[in-house]
Amino acid sequence: MSTYLLDFVEQLDEKWKEVDILLIEAIKHEESNSSLYNAICRSITVLIVAHLEGFTKDLVKAVIKDINQQSKFGQLSIAMQRTYCRKYIGEITEKSGSNDFKIKQLVTKFSDIECGISHEPFLSSSNKNPKPSVIHNIFENFGIMDVFNTLSGSIVDEIFSDSGRLIENKIVESKKYVTENVNSFPYACTLERLDLPDNTNKPKQKKQRTLWQSFLDDINQQRHEVAHGNNFENGESVRALKTRKNKVVYFQLELVSFMAFKLMDSIKLDDI
Repeated sequence: MSTYLLDFVEQLDEKWKEVDILLIEAIKHEESNSSLYNAICRSITVLIVAHLEGFTKDLVKAVIKDINQQSKFGQLSIAMQRTYCRKYIGEITEKSGSNDFKIKQLVTKFSDIECGISHEPFLSSSNKNPKPSVIHNIFENFGIMDVFNTLSGSIVDEIFSDSGRLIENKIVESKKYVTENVNSFPYACTLERLDLPDNTNKPKQKKQRTLWQSFLDDINQQRHEVAHGNNFENGESVRALKTRKNKVVYFQLELVSFMAFKLMDSIKLDDI
């Protein structure tokens, strides 16, 4: 049976169509109408970030639907169980303490009644732009720790030395891999293709911003400058915007693959 996650991935191209249309229109008017060209480019700057924000929300909704359909509460990872139970506890304050005992009681009760879960507790508590910290927290809510530093140094970073057709080819390859491996539950994604660096024996160092964190910082800042009227000039070429959009699409696919693997690695598969 097809998964909600597969449906979600297959709809990504359709969701990006409006940006693709604007890119085509920008090229048409680059020489003939500078005012229209600049307006289109500024719109693209905002929409790229909007699509990434929508992606994070829809990704969470898709995997939660698959989990509800294919597994039980007691089979979920402890991290997912605790994230969901915090929905009923509220924010942790100095007065309330950690609420650890209450969370454990809820975990036991929900496991007994085999309840389904909703997606809201796994998302950010407020409607925020998709900054690295927001994506980090969403993955952490599923028990997937330090997503950016885990992926840092893997083949996912190689996209920053590519451009044009090379990036587009990687998108095609990544989408083919993802669609083939999330088309049933349990998902079949693995980590081998990412060639993650082995940091086992490396001394601990102060964490630096990864390439993807810096990239997301930049596109969020560009969006902020346009959306809040801080900058009415267009300093972006249509080629740069197309490359930015393609990098986001590629990153989306790799996030899907990474989450799919991590979820299957944590859920009690023997019981499914």
